[in-house]
Amino acid sequence: MRVPDFLVRQFYVSGSLQAEGDGFRLQARNGMGDGTLVGIGRVSMDGQLIDPAAITASRNGEDTVHRASDVSRRRPVSFDRGDVVTFHIAGHPLTAGSHRFEVELYEVNLGLLQLVLKDTVRA
Repeated sequence: MRVPDFLVRQFYVSGSLQAEGDGFRLQARNGMGDGTLVGIGRVSMDGQLIDPAAITASRNGEDTVHRASDVSRRRPVSFDRGDVVTFHIAGHPLTAGSHRFEVELYEVNLGLLQLVLKDTVRA
């Protein structure tokens, strides 16, 4: 299911897309409700596929780092309403300007969720 833009805007922390070392980072805030991720599908930035092995995530206030390539039904990741998560993507440097990020997530109860967001990296 493609998640409507107005819902994506509720999850994505506007302005959080930033170049970082050889990659970039962005943040999401769960304002909707509790859930459980059981898989990560296709991920891309500006149409370029990103290997899930290049993606890590951590909740604000926690030391645990989750690797996207590890998320599965055997190794699910739960999230609570109000969680703020920072995603780090290595090996995909960004230049200043407008960018389009796409991700497919598998949630245990909702199934496939396809999210598309656009933001600008400031110079």
